[in-house]
Amino acid sequence: MNIKRSAGAVMMLSVVMMSGAVDGIDGSIVNVALPTLADEFATDMGTVSWISAVYFLMLAGLLLTFGRIAMNGAVRKVLVGGLVLFTSSSLLCGLSDSFLVLMAFRALQGVGAAAIGAAAPMLCVRYVPREMMGTAMGVLIMGWSVGFGVGPVIGGYLLEAASWHWVFFINIPIGVAAVALAFFAVPSDGGYSGEPLDFRGAALLFAAVSAGALALERVQYPGEGAISGACAVLCALSLALFVAWEARCGHPLLNVRAFRHVPFDLVYVSYVVLNLVYIGIFYLLPFYASTVLKLDPSTTGLMLLAPSVVTVALCIPMSRWSDRTRRRPFCMAACASLFLACVALVASGMGGAWVWLAAALVFMGLTWALCGGPMAGRVVETVKGESQEMASSLMYEAVYIGCVLGVALFALTFSIGAGTGGMDFADIGERAFRDGFTVAMLAGAAMSAAIAAASLIVKEPKHG
Repeated sequence: MNIKRSAGAVMMLSVVMMSGAVDGIDGSIVNVALPTLADEFATDMGTVSWISAVYFLMLAGLLLTFGRIAMNGAVRKVLVGGLVLFTSSSLLCGLSDSFLVLMAFRALQGVGAAAIGAAAPMLCVRYVPREMMGTAMGVLIMGWSVGFGVGPVIGGYLLEAASWHWVFFINIPIGVAAVALAFFAVPSDGGYSGEPLDFRGAALLFAAVSAGALALERVQYPGEGAISGACAVLCALSLALFVAWEARCGHPLLNVRAFRHVPFDLVYVSYVVLNLVYIGIFYLLPFYASTVLKLDPSTTGLMLLAPSVVTVALCIPMSRWSDRTRRRPFCMAACASLFLACVALVASGMGGAWVWLAAALVFMGLTWALCGGPMAGRVVETVKGESQEMASSLMYEAVYIGCVLGVALFALTFSIGAGTGGMDFADIGERAFRDGFTVAMLAGAAMSAAIAAASLIVKEPKHG
């Protein structure tokens, strides 16, 4: 079905954009509430980060499984089912009365988001022509950016006008509208192939991602080195068993032979790391605004809107440009822009002027404008030995693995730099916070420079 010149193209891309927006809103609206939640539940920054991390963890652990189900002939069912589960669990999150209950329903919300994340990019691959791949992915990223940008603004005002519970309740009308649009615009599923699901592979992948994130999170706490080490060993063992099983499984969750192709490895790892650094920065910025800048939640939300304004303005033109030329220059420029954002935040964290913070926010927005369509499209186009439909799920898997590791790694580097392992957020002084923030941003700058070099290495043919 070629929808390039049909009215259906607009509707289909509207579903793609709205699916990205649902994910983006929830990924960011909770971030601005983390300082409030840390105070509400009297916990430290590392522990409260799991409100975000458990959501991304479910996404990373289950996305490929939902991707296989969707690819086997149930893409519409996966999308609609994910939206329904996401919306209902948002209601349950808002009704939570303890930290553990909230964590449980956030995990359930992440399951719904994993289904959405698997199906939405598959719509781009299944129904949009190859020559529009970058543009379609750009629409998805633009939707995510809009949601990611307005989430903190909405969240900030809700925190001041009502309570933290409303940062979850706000998802309900959005989710209902998305379900209605999906029923109207997405073609009905055909027959299901009946291909068996690789539950063993899914369990091993989930164990590897979970144990890796927990290892990074627990290492910052005094006396818990043994727990962190055990989790690291479990992560490595689960990952090795996953690779071994997938290589001989008749119907694998993931064709691991795709990773024998070095250019794909470099492109994929670069995309993971870019997401890791971006989400890590976004995780720390609300705490920075509260502790150092002394901003209230609504002002913090407006501040965090700035990157998305830049992304929305430039994402589609950059994606269309990359469809006509090459993607590599855009990927390199995105990594360079993220590097400059980290450097500007180092200057701001060390006591620099507001101009450094403003520059960092612009560079963050420019990062996604440059990489959103081009880098995502490059992942799908570089993969070998796997269908492009499944490659689209693999692309989104990179996003959420980056999100899980980004929150955990930046919480760890902050804790090391500030010397505040296990300390309640309310007890961290401004000086210690600045030290930890600077160390985290320096780590982000180093990783951004590394993936810029990796993006330079991988060559590609001209598209247009």
